[in-house]
Amino acid sequence: MRAVLGARVLARVEGRGFAYTWPTGRLFGARLDVLWDFDEKVVSAAASRLLSRKYPYRGNELNWLGENARSQRIWQIRTPHALVFPPGYPSWESELRTLTPSDRVRTGIRHAFDDGPAGVPYVGVMIRTAPNAHDETLRHSPLEWYLARMNQIRDAWPDVPFYVAADTPEAFHAVRQAFDRCYGTLDKGRYNSKRALVASVVDLYLLASSAHLIGPHFSSFPQLAQRLAGAELRLETSMSATDSVMLTSRGLTFAPDPIRPFNRRLVG
Repeated sequence: MRAVLGARVLARVEGRGFAYTWPTGRLFGARLDVLWDFDEKVVSAAASRLLSRKYPYRGNELNWLGENARSQRIWQIRTPHALVFPPGYPSWESELRTLTPSDRVRTGIRHAFDDGPAGVPYVGVMIRTAPNAHDETLRHSPLEWYLARMNQIRDAWPDVPFYVAADTPEAFHAVRQAFDRCYGTLDKGRYNSKRALVASVVDLYLLASSAHLIGPHFSSFPQLAQRLAGAELRLETSMSATDSVMLTSRGLTFAPDPIRPFNRRLVG
């Protein structure tokens, strides 16, 4: 998302057309326009590779952006990273906040919110324990850390609900058994299937709407939720600095409308 949205910002500022590549298949089962309302031209991966013979792929740092590049008809950017914009450019995060989830995702968000923590501030919990998680994540963010940290949060804020986005049923069950007022979706379908990806975007918006977010170390998903919400939502991991650790609910904000998690209200 950060690469696609950053490229769209770049195209708009530079006065150029925009198209994007979004491969789908067995490893990733949902088009971008299945997840968000996104009416932009799509170029197939095969066509992009063919174009790269004349228009080679460029990197995210934009050190290539100059008069020579501006004289060329097509720019192709391929990167997993956010684009490094010159001063004065809009951010990809601001572009993300302009997007509207698709009808299917909006329905899922409303159901998850109404069946869970609707109307009250809550703490979002994103858990990565599946074997395909990064080694750094599995090493520094074991399930035991979440359970201990959630106990500490309940000591400081006894009646706070939790919204849990877990990548395995086992982790979700363990947390549900340990805590009451614990919400989330259990059956999300096969990993990276269309159903699972729709459920992931539902989780993204519910996590972004929380008053505080705890998540796995070395994982981009909770970072995306925090960027969607804005700087008022703090993300805490097992490796966070002290100023990101929640000690009290005082000064926290939450989003009353989970479709717009960046519109926030002070807790209390």
